[in-house]
Amino acid sequence: MGRWWHWVWVSLLVGCGARPLAPVPATRRVVVISLDGFRHDYPERTDTPTLDRLAREGVRATRLTPPSPSLTFPGHASLATGASPVRHGILANRFHDRVRGAYAYEDDPSWYDVDPLWIHSTRLGLRTHVYHWVGSGGARGGVEPAEWRPFAKIPDDKKVAQILAWLQAPAADRPRLIMSYFAGCDHAGHSHGPDSPQVTACVAETDARLGRLVAGLSALADPATLVLVSDHGMTRTTRQVDPRPAFTAIGLAPRIVIGGPVANVYLPAGADPDAAARAAASLPHTTVRRPTGADRHPTRTGDLVLVADFGVQYSMAPASKPMLAGHHGGDPLHPDMGAIFFAWGDGIVPGAPLAAPRAIDVAPTLSALLGIPPPPGAEGEALTRILQRAP
Repeated sequence: MGRWWHWVWVSLLVGCGARPLAPVPATRRVVVISLDGFRHDYPERTDTPTLDRLAREGVRATRLTPPSPSLTFPGHASLATGASPVRHGILANRFHDRVRGAYAYEDDPSWYDVDPLWIHSTRLGLRTHVYHWVGSGGARGGVEPAEWRPFAKIPDDKKVAQILAWLQAPAADRPRLIMSYFAGCDHAGHSHGPDSPQVTACVAETDARLGRLVAGLSALADPATLVLVSDHGMTRTTRQVDPRPAFTAIGLAPRIVIGGPVANVYLPAGADPDAAARAAASLPHTTVRRPTGADRHPTRTGDLVLVADFGVQYSMAPASKPMLAGHHGGDPLHPDMGAIFFAWGDGIVPGAPLAAPRAIDVAPTLSALLGIPPPPGAEGEALTRILQRAP
């Protein structure tokens, strides 16, 4: 494919009377790292010299707004596609598709309804490498990135070493785009709560790890850009609610698929949805929704969607099982759900003000840094205010 699309895309990014964006060097390397569960205010917990450097020399958003629900799999899908969950199809970490069946933390990108950035960039001829981005395990529509790794429990330090090795490879094997998922502080937040010393220790360890990555990027001969994001924040769990008794009381046994404070309820054939909704409304700390139209995925959204009050999550675990200290998935506009966004390096305007971009704005921004149009189906907008413009 020729480079005509580059100039078309650049022209679309030019606002009325504004200078066009600076030309994209063909040798620019863009690295995007996601830190699972890294809340927007975690850098204030302890000394973070690397994150401080990224903010000082680049851009730090006040917070990044995740999609709804603010869960790992829909969050990463929105970051990679620029689309909302009902459009990209990854509604939660677990859901039921009435045609395809059960989805549970799947790494198969064929579940996506639209192309994620690593597939889109590969289609456009950019060499792209992916190391454990959520949902990136294989091909979509016969297309797969030049390098990818099946998801496994791999130390994040090993990922740093591999990313730098990729960027130091011979020119023909050197990627233009690298996308990688780091475990971040999600586990510590779930196990011990977001305000725990374990999370603080994790933040310091993560900063040191990122320091090694930034040092390596700084030493490259090619211009490099680092975009650092997370998929959601974390909040303290105050209570759990089991949704089953409400339906049992009226003789129903629906399929209930829980995602933290959200539950999709798939009613059996012939069930009265009004009666089911009334029964669900008796649950404590619960709002019952019956999505329609643009709010409903045609095959994946439940007949009812239960949404718990903030701080409350649904659970069908035995009463003897300890409650998670922290969780996420609630209102993406709540401060506790805010994620991080840092951009640093080539093409970034140092100190550009940035308040609360959305997860769906990340893929269009990465696309602009690469000089390509955003993935088809993207609903977000490139954050052009942080991108360098032509002289």
